[in-house]
Amino acid sequence: MCTDPAHLRPYLSHWLSARIGSAELRPGAVFTCQATVLYADLRGFTRLTAAFSTLPDGAERLHVALNECYAVLVETVAAYGGDVSAIAGDALTAWWPGHADVDMVRRCATALLTAVDALPPLDTPAGPFRFYLRVGVGVGTIHALLAGLPHYGVHLTLLGPALLAAAAAERAAGVGQVVVADHTATTTQRAHFQPGEPGPPLQDNDFLPHALIERLRHNTLIAEYRICVPVFAGFSLPAHPHTLHSLVSQVQTVTQRWGGWLNEIEVGNKGAVLVLLFGGPLARGADARRAVGCCLELRDHGLITRAGITQGLLYLGTVGCTERRVYTAQGDEMNLAAHLMQHAAAGEILVSGRVRHDVQGCYLTSEPILLATKGHQEGVPVVRVLGAARHPTP
Repeated sequence: MCTDPAHLRPYLSHWLSARIGSAELRPGAVFTCQATVLYADLRGFTRLTAAFSTLPDGAERLHVALNECYAVLVETVAAYGGDVSAIAGDALTAWWPGHADVDMVRRCATALLTAVDALPPLDTPAGPFRFYLRVGVGVGTIHALLAGLPHYGVHLTLLGPALLAAAAAERAAGVGQVVVADHTATTTQRAHFQPGEPGPPLQDNDFLPHALIERLRHNTLIAEYRICVPVFAGFSLPAHPHTLHSLVSQVQTVTQRWGGWLNEIEVGNKGAVLVLLFGGPLARGADARRAVGCCLELRDHGLITRAGITQGLLYLGTVGCTERRVYTAQGDEMNLAAHLMQHAAAGEILVSGRVRHDVQGCYLTSEPILLATKGHQEGVPVVRVLGAARHPTP
């Protein structure tokens, strides 16, 4: 695919960009080293997304607001020599591979808080809005895994004690605070490289789904509000990092066959999570049915342990700046899907009332209950998927 690499490069971390075309950059490769990790969480994204959703130009205004905020974050991390490995919803992960320097990264985290505080309030239909940040820092062993299939997009996935420590520290932080994990760097592991699968080295266009690359090529990847079906699916982290590549590849294959795509792999404050999207950026129809059928197949093959599925209006678009950006989804339905996943017992697939309505006659469900979650204290109708009423196909 002959897309100009310059248009794709911001969708890769600097660490990846520096290695494009090198023989070591292949699917399944694992790079192990000591690193400092920063995990930051922006507060208020859901309220901001909802505030702009009623305006004719709301998607464009939200796009500008998010990009202005993330530009400040990305530029501040870069000023301290860090690399933004992931932007997942309202969370940003940065790392300093080969550097165990807590003091420097603590200064970076403090600079991030100052930079966000300095942003002017946003004028929204719901009144003035400000971003708030909290940050966790961890140091220790990190595994950088290249997981997934090039045709569907390879994911740079960070795993290991340093990331888990940073995520735990972020959970312990209050708004406007930086917490450094106490017991970081207690164990060390020498730098190590585990080769990936045989084949040609990965290129820029192997890290995005080809459907997104086509839209970038034709300048049709726009910021928009649209009805989508997000899925948050928990999975068990393998004992050995390289085996996660096989799991991700299988998940991508199944999800694509059902008409969705794997948007994010999150290993952080929600545990180990796969974020799937149905209906965006391309809608295929019957997205709720596709999502439920996909999750049942993933669960029955032992690829996921539980899932939460919702349906509603989401913001879809690029988030970031000229140096680093991602294509993502934002909105209350994302948070609700995550909460349903967290409430689901092992093996359960919980879906919202809207999803239940769309899958009736195709899938059997339990009777609805009202489940109180963050942002929905009055309760939302939720059911458990029991199985297929007939034999659905993608």
